[in-house]
Amino acid sequence: MFINQSDSEQLNKIRQAVTAQASIEKIIELCQIIAYQITDKQFSLTYAGILLAAQDRISDAIKILKLCPDCPFSAVLADYLLEHQTFTPAAKAFQETTPYDVWTQTDLYKSQMAETLAAIATLARKTPPPASNTCPTIIDIGSGNGILLVEIIKQLLALYQLESIQIISIEQSPEMLAATEKYCQASISIPILFTPICCKIQDITPQQLAIIKNYDPIWFINASLSLHHLPREIKSISMKMLAELSACCLISEANNNHDLPEKDTPELIYSVTENYGFIIQDILSSHISKTDQKLCINNFILTEAINILKNDREQRGDYHALISEWQEIAEQGRWHVVKTTPIISLPERIFTFTMELAPKVLA
Repeated sequence: MFINQSDSEQLNKIRQAVTAQASIEKIIELCQIIAYQITDKQFSLTYAGILLAAQDRISDAIKILKLCPDCPFSAVLADYLLEHQTFTPAAKAFQETTPYDVWTQTDLYKSQMAETLAAIATLARKTPPPASNTCPTIIDIGSGNGILLVEIIKQLLALYQLESIQIISIEQSPEMLAATEKYCQASISIPILFTPICCKIQDITPQQLAIIKNYDPIWFINASLSLHHLPREIKSISMKMLAELSACCLISEANNNHDLPEKDTPELIYSVTENYGFIIQDILSSHISKTDQKLCINNFILTEAINILKNDREQRGDYHALISEWQEIAEQGRWHVVKTTPIISLPERIFTFTMELAPKVLA
């Protein structure tokens, strides 16, 4: 996931050649020379292919990406460019639920969900619902299709005798909000009181905030793979706002380097191709039909990845940050990091994690 300084200097020679409109032959020759001087021998070709795609040299990008079939991201992107003939997302993220529904069937998602549920159970045991409150309130940020939220509610019902539960779902997609409410009502035996807040977390209005505060005290906040849609500076502001709403928070996120690196840099592109390549590999190895695999990859995974790779930082849409960055963000947002737990670990690093937060004690 990380590019060292020496490798970055070598790879930037490719960036200079692409910017100077060098021929595909010269770029391939340069990549082959640089491959012997960097740690990941295949990345020079992947890096060049993505830079070429971003400059709309689609046929050249396909040609060079096809030279590294052992890289899951390069192979899938080459096929995507061949089919679509553009380095543009095939869909708007979360415009419809089907690609996300497919993603929730993968082993990677199921592992993520299982460990998130374990962390929620630990938090709920340590922090019972407010006394004499048989209808406690929780906030769920980025509820998606509601699959995780339903499992969270089931866990809470196994721990406590609740007559009903109030869910405040903060979700930018009206389609996802509708799917979440429908799935919750159909899957839970007790009454579910549902308050939808349809917006991005950073765009909550004073009126919407007042609605949320009417439910004080709020038991806890769950944010599973949802806060990475905020750039670093907005993450800190949003965490401060959340600290005013509840005394407990659990975030689950990917430990990726997609927030601070600049566009077109080896650091950003290497992190994107490695991380999304791992997800793509998991999807392709899952027991899902080929049609659904392609739908999920093209309309969800590549939509996110292309937006990160193609756009300036302000328009990326996804800003996965590293654990160390999240710890700093939490502290700046007036939270104390109680515990950080790896969920999925790769040979050299943590891929996803949970972070339990409690109010920061001010001096």
